[in-house]
Amino acid sequence: MVAISFFIEDPTQAKGTLCAGLIAGITIAAIPIYDINSWPLGKRSLAHFLVMLVTVLPLVLWSGWFTVTTAVGVFSLVGVVGWTIGYLVNRAQEKKQARLG
Repeated sequence: MVAISFFIEDPTQAKGTLCAGLIAGITIAAIPIYDINSWPLGKRSLAHFLVMLVTVLPLVLWSGWFTVTTAVGVFSLVGVVGWTIGYLVNRAQEKKQARLG
């Protein structure tokens, strides 16, 4: 999506496509933070949050998709919901693996 944004003539569409591509790439690139098993969950969660805070939130603000207040609210809501879903799925997988032994 980032490469595509350079070929879009409408500046607003190009900027939105660029932001969406960067946000997707950064989010995917930050997932391995949760694979650092030597860190407790709280430390991994904080590291992931900080990466998102200094990368994704500014991109959302720069994109112009939301006002500052709305962007912070959406960022927080998506972060909490996403983390909770990930935690519950991971916990269910761990329980299943423990039963299978």
